[in-house]
Amino acid sequence: MTSQYLLAGLLAVSSHSLACAQINAHQPSSEPPVTVTQAATYGAAYDSLMQRVVAIRNQSTARIAEFKAMQGSMGGLHRKIKAYAGSPQAAVSDDGTQSGAHLVTQKTIKHRFGIELEKVVHYDANNHVVLRERYENRRLTRLELFEYKAPLNSPVASWLFVRGDYLRHTNSPVSLAYKTTQQKRYYYSPRSAGE
Repeated sequence: MTSQYLLAGLLAVSSHSLACAQINAHQPSSEPPVTVTQAATYGAAYDSLMQRVVAIRNQSTARIAEFKAMQGSMGGLHRKIKAYAGSPQAAVSDDGTQSGAHLVTQKTIKHRFGIELEKVVHYDANNHVVLRERYENRRLTRLELFEYKAPLNSPVASWLFVRGDYLRHTNSPVSLAYKTTQQKRYYYSPRSAGE
């Protein structure tokens, strides 16, 4: 008999605590919780971007035929390396225009105030800028990736990654009348409270 009263009391307490939990779940909190889905969507977007970056770097490496290196006269504080898909000397015609060799990558390295600044720009076969990278002391601080469609000369999508793990994806779908409406999505990597 005592066990029946004890069981009824436990059921009453558990149903009361369940009702309180449901009421508290519907009340808004002062701080938005960092959800697992936010970290997962950032991770998926970052992985997608890095796969595209690796593909562009591999395509650039495969296209390089020759390169030219220049160095500044101020003690080597400035270097520039240009890589071409063909011979840059043979590509310049009599009127001064380039005909055959296309620029594949251009790397600029500067030393300022004890920091090594490096900029790398990748071009596609149509001389469009497809990837820009910036490094400080060989650490990636900014990355921009541009995607093009065949009949257009302007990018239809772009990615921006900045230090601090922030990502922006801009999509400009082109309609039949060549009017664009931009759709922007923002991603960031949530950090723990101790960081």
